[in-house]
Formats: sequence, structure tokens, C-alpha cells
Amino acid sequence: MSSTDLVAVRFAEPEDAPEIAAIVNHYIAESTANFRTEAQTPAEWEHDIAAYGSRYPWLLATVADGTVRGKAVGVAYAKPWNARQAYDWTAEATVYVAAGQRGRRVGSTLYRELLKRLEAQGFHSVMAQVTSPNPGSEALHAACGFELVGTIKAAGYKHGEWHDVGIWQKILAAPEGAPAPTTPVER
Repeated sequence: MSSTDLVAVRFAEPEDAPEIAAIVNHYIAESTANFRTEAQTPAEWEHDIAAYGSRYPWLLATVADGTVRGKAVGVAYAKPWNARQAYDWTAEATVYVAAGQRGRRVGSTLYRELLKRLEAQGFHSVMAQVTSPNPGSEALHAACGFELVGTIKAAGYKHGEWHDVGIWQKILAAPEGAPAPTTPVER
């Protein structure tokens, strides 16, 4: 699919669910970047990959570790922004980088690949929700062309504090009349 000197990007598969769970569960337990308070199981990730993976790209960044598949160091994926049909051309994107892997361009590599694929599929825009403050994620979204379009004040309570959530949007294509249906993920 794509790679840099440090990471390779490939499609996430159901068998990657334990590694994805480990990456995201770090943020659930240790930060406010994810508003869940209970760890996600690999079975939940398997379900989501099956439910959304044919319409939206689910990508995994890996580094060589002597195995064929490599060690997962980040995940990026898209889902529906809203289930109502008029939103069919807007996706919600998420990216997580494994603990200890920041500074290796994992997040930007994953996001660039994800956004490129969503645009090729015919999506008009991509939304992201970022807990504030989160300087690293805010900088990543800005560098990838997202714009902060609003803030939900005191949207969630976690780790003893209320937290705002920034709503970020990236326009992939200017609207020109009625859009064609988006295409499935091309593997």
C-alpha cells in the first residue's frame, strides 16, 4: 500500500483486533483522547472492522519485527459521521499512535493515506473530534488540512475533569451539484 522509511501502511484485518485494542486501550486508560472509560475488547474491534471496513478504509501502520505482518504501531479508520442518508458523503476519521511511537510520523502517514482513499471514493468531507487541550492531535489535524470549525464546551467528564471537544473538518472536494454515490474501499 504505502510506506515511509519507518512504517508501512496496510489494511487492517479482523486478526489485527488484539493489537488495535492494545493501542486504543492505552488512550482509554491513560488519557482523555478517547472518552470511553472501559477498555474495548478485540471482539468489538473485529465487529467494527466487519461492519465498516468495506465502505470506509481501516488502516494499520506497522514496523518490521521479524514477522510477516509486522508490529502494529498505529491505526486510522473512518466511520459514518451520522447515519442519516444526507450525510453519506461525510466521514468521521480517527487516528491513534501506539505508546512510544510518537515522533515517527506514524499519525501523519496514516492520515494522509486515509484521506487520499476517502477522497478517491468520492467523500466530500471528513470530520474529526479532538478532546481539548491535545496539542499533538490538534497539530496533526491542522497539518493534514483540517480546520477547527467549532467547540463543544464541557462535552465529557473523565479523570476528574470536564473536557471540551473540538470539531475539525477537512473538505476533500468542492460540492458541484448532486454527488455520485461513494464507491467501496478499493483494496
